[in-house]
Amino acid sequence: MLHTPNHRSVPAPGQLLSVTTLPDPRPGRVVVEVVGEVDSYTAPVLEICLQSQATRAGLHELVVFLGQVRFLGAAGVEVLARADERCRMRGARLVIRTGGRRCVLRPLELTGLTAVVAVDPADGERTQLRRSRAGGPPRTSPRRPPARRPRRVCG
Repeated sequence: MLHTPNHRSVPAPGQLLSVTTLPDPRPGRVVVEVVGEVDSYTAPVLEICLQSQATRAGLHELVVFLGQVRFLGAAGVEVLARADERCRMRGARLVIRTGGRRCVLRPLELTGLTAVVAVDPADGERTQLRRSRAGGPPRTSPRRPPARRPRRVCG
């Protein structure tokens, strides 16, 4: 299960991106949670974090959770591809968790990164976490479709 401490899931006012390294009880596994927008302006922040985490001694798996990302641009996809290369050179594995967000999964699919990197669009671990926070079983009846409105790409 993905362990997340109680902290804000949105960047602070005035910030476009928040990148947090989360503790994981499994040795050799690092989880990085990304919140906000990953574009050419903010991608260097993600690059620095992933670079430092990918070079940690004893790393076996680097998990990047993008379930709170509102936009993933080409620069962000490039950062993820470089992180995958770094992990592979060190014998580690990069795992990308999209949280089921189409605005994250689509750029990964279009660039072909999903064929190279382990990507989990359903993110069952995060669903389990939400269920446990809600304090009840998952919804069994389907939701009513929303009123027809203009389609948004993500958000």
